[in-house]
Amino acid sequence: MPDFSEKKPYLLQHRRRFMLVLGILLLAEILFHLLWLPWLPQSWLFSVGGLAELTVLAIIVLMFWGAQREPLPDAAYNWLTCGLSLWLVSAVADIMDEVVEQPRWLSAFGEDLMRVFGMVLVAGGVFSLMRHARRVHQQLQSLANTDELTGLFNRRHFNRLGADMQRHGLALLLLDLDHFKQVNDTFGHSVGDEVLQELGRILSLHCPPGGYPARLGGEEFAVLLPAMTAGRLHDLAEQIRLAVAAMCIKPGVRLTTSVGMGCLRSGETLEQLQQRTDRALYRAKALGRNRSEWAD
Repeated sequence: MPDFSEKKPYLLQHRRRFMLVLGILLLAEILFHLLWLPWLPQSWLFSVGGLAELTVLAIIVLMFWGAQREPLPDAAYNWLTCGLSLWLVSAVADIMDEVVEQPRWLSAFGEDLMRVFGMVLVAGGVFSLMRHARRVHQQLQSLANTDELTGLFNRRHFNRLGADMQRHGLALLLLDLDHFKQVNDTFGHSVGDEVLQELGRILSLHCPPGGYPARLGGEEFAVLLPAMTAGRLHDLAEQIRLAVAAMCIKPGVRLTTSVGMGCLRSGETLEQLQQRTDRALYRAKALGRNRSEWAD
């Protein structure tokens, strides 16, 4: 997401200059109407139409003030500022039309066309803001659902996906790196982070279509899978285990992983499957690590 704070001093200076120029232009427009155009026999400024145009002017001024005050994306700011400026000039001309007699070329070609172009530019600014809001929403959704270090799904999204998948059956792999703490203690946390990132890459590479790798926390990972045969699930667990044993981050850094495997039983919840598979994972560690074990 863009950081507007770094641009703030420049933006404030630029916007102040622009508002000064616009203010001078509006003042010149008012003086032109009052000094060079004939006054109407009767002013319609406080009629229903005049009050409506004053209300429109107030709304445009408020919108313009908001566009200058808020840290908008550059594209949206440019669209809105240009459009509202034209619309503001047109609105002032509309009000002056209730006081003086405007020539046809000014009311038709100047005032009306300027209002139309201003509204078109404002619409462009609104669409630009909508696109920006959609991008920000997607980024926030990604941050909420993924682990920042590995790019895999986090525990929150893992539970949500599992709840959706359990109606159609699912399988689960739980993985835990063996002796991972020694890597952090010996080589530092930066190397440990590289190990976790590489494991995330391995899980993404070996995960079949319809499966979702996730980092549950620390060195604990999971792969949520659609329902499959026990043989296929075992083969996948072994592929991942062997790939982890073969990865080499730097000389002297060799790791293995223990894996728990489980398939959802009829009437079982994801939490119950996870508990059974977690027990299998710890049984794999108790039996010597670097191995795969079935849940119950």
